[in-house]
Amino acid sequence: MLKVDPAAVSLLLMAGMAACGQSAVAAGATAPALPLKRGYYVASDTPCNRASNATTALLRRNGIGGSRDFCEFRKIEPAGPNTYRVTQACRDLQDNARPEVSTVTYTLAGDTRFTSRSNQGWTHSARYCAQSGMPPEWRANDIRDAIR
Repeated sequence: MLKVDPAAVSLLLMAGMAACGQSAVAAGATAPALPLKRGYYVASDTPCNRASNATTALLRRNGIGGSRDFCEFRKIEPAGPNTYRVTQACRDLQDNARPEVSTVTYTLAGDTRFTSRSNQGWTHSARYCAQSGMPPEWRANDIRDAIR
């Protein structure tokens, strides 16, 4: 019987996929982050320069949040072309309650737009807005560390 080292098989699989222009994520591995540009996202029906606390979220590598809450991405899995199933833990920044864990499906349109649908029934569409195009109160924020 032939013995096969699982680590070697993994490396060969990744090398073969890279040669074919595919990533390990496409083969079912967990994605390290959503393939979206990090920074401000504003509800799709709101112009960037008219954004408010109610329509703006900051996408970071490890999660997304607004003025009152933050959702930490715990697990990101490809679920289809341009679609990711994200397990996230959300907490209200105003209290010390335990985070609420839920699953949200993100459907991406390029690297600057998404529609998210939760397993609880809500839907949200947003697009990236350059910080320079945001209202003055967002232009002055130093978000460099948050979006690295």
